[in-house]
Amino acid sequence: MQLNVADLAFHQRLGRLLCSIDRAAFWQQLAAFLREQLAFDTWVAVLFRPDVPPLVLADHAVNYADDNLFADYLNGLYLLDPFYSFALKCPTAGVYRLDEVAPDSFRDTEYCRHYFSRNVVTDELQFLLPLPQGTLSLSLGSQRRFSDAEIGCCNLFAPWLLPMLRLAAQREDKLVAPANDTPRRSRQQLEEALRLRGATPLTNREVEVALLILGGHSTKGVARELDISLETAKVHRRNLYAKLGVSSQAALFLLFAELQ
Repeated sequence: MQLNVADLAFHQRLGRLLCSIDRAAFWQQLAAFLREQLAFDTWVAVLFRPDVPPLVLADHAVNYADDNLFADYLNGLYLLDPFYSFALKCPTAGVYRLDEVAPDSFRDTEYCRHYFSRNVVTDELQFLLPLPQGTLSLSLGSQRRFSDAEIGCCNLFAPWLLPMLRLAAQREDKLVAPANDTPRRSRQQLEEALRLRGATPLTNREVEVALLILGGHSTKGVARELDISLETAKVHRRNLYAKLGVSSQAALFLLFAELQ
């Protein structure tokens, strides 16, 4: 086997990264290591959980255009995050790109315009790892689309990076003995608030449809996601709009944002 100087330098840096896995600076060092291999603008390590807001393990200090936006995300906008919904389906551990997991009309949503485009900007990929506590995510965001070569690089790293994430999680205080989160509404509380927001309370199915619409599913996408007919999806959409007194996805988003 032949190794060049670049190979040796890469493995030396990888060895140093492994040695840091017990240290508080591990996530920062992991991000720095990955940045030597591909370009990205933001990163965050979170645990996606079914009924409560994501648990942030680490992120870049200058990640966000507006700290209040990230607070809004944790207060409820996470329900509209395509990666959150995808992660709850217990995907196979691996690398996933936004285009693979996002609904058909995601980029036309108010969530994308008001949150995603201001913080993540253009493209996102995540290393996802199912754990007993939830799904661990290392998210990389970019102001431009990731190239095929960069996606390939991440897939090349996945066989060793994902086990490393598992080891880091086993040593992460927030996961081993979770501290009390900042009080935030649970998913159930947010859904109930939306249900009661209507002049007539929404049905559970109408709440489901509302969240799917807000997340970027077209009416056809809603029907496909819930395994119902297109006509039934149209009826649910028409009824929930009437109950909430809105006539567009944009107005529905503003109403949802007021609930947080």
